[in-house]
Amino acid sequence: MVIQEIICPECGSLQHYTLKDSRLQCAVCRKKYTVCSHRSKLSQHTLELIALNFCQMTPATAAATEMGINSKTIQKYYDLLRRTISETDEKQAIDHFGAATIDPALFYNYAAGKGLGAEIRPLFCLAKCADGISLLFAHLISPGETATVASTDILGWVYARDQKAFNTLDLDRIHFLSTAEKDAPDTSYPFWIYAKKGLVKYHGGFRKNFYLFMREMEFRFNNHKKSSTQAYLINVLQGGLNNTETGDDNVQV
Repeated sequence: MVIQEIICPECGSLQHYTLKDSRLQCAVCRKKYTVCSHRSKLSQHTLELIALNFCQMTPATAAATEMGINSKTIQKYYDLLRRTISETDEKQAIDHFGAATIDPALFYNYAAGKGLGAEIRPLFCLAKCADGISLLFAHLISPGETATVASTDILGWVYARDQKAFNTLDLDRIHFLSTAEKDAPDTSYPFWIYAKKGLVKYHGGFRKNFYLFMREMEFRFNNHKKSSTQAYLINVLQGGLNNTETGDDNVQV
């Protein structure tokens, strides 16, 4: 049975299988894990401070010191916010484009026309949607699960210069390729500038789960001017803590 309500803690995919021992296994990366649900025991004021610190991109350790709370507790709530954001963004992409992944051949065909080298590797494209931009990932591709996107709706591609840059997620060797006409204003490139500045604040912690952190950057970019963003995050925290247990340490960011 495929489950689509819970997000994989390893790669962020929504596709899972239920195993005989009641654990879940990701259909994409094959990670096995269990899911536990908890209600928050923290006060309303504390949840509001956690949401505020997340909005301000305050590292979990710094927020914990300021609030007098264990950093692992802060990290669990940060993790909840990221996974909820990722699940919401992915569902929006699926609803709009039919899938949250895109055929990398579309990138290679476009890049070839621009004279880029053969070693480049696509990470994701930016596509126009009602709420701003949507990320469609090329590196999580699987047969039969590619988005249907008009070429005019693809704003650009984020790609790694070579396989090493792809594997290490070296931001200095990851670039943006716009699909805008030469004389047309480029409205998508500001996203990658915004995202890189945000990722740098996590001091490399984003590399453990690049997918989740890019979904976070997508959410921040689309909502950074909305006054309702913090209230939305507080509502997520009030809804309870869904913790996926894998035996791995969480990234401390």
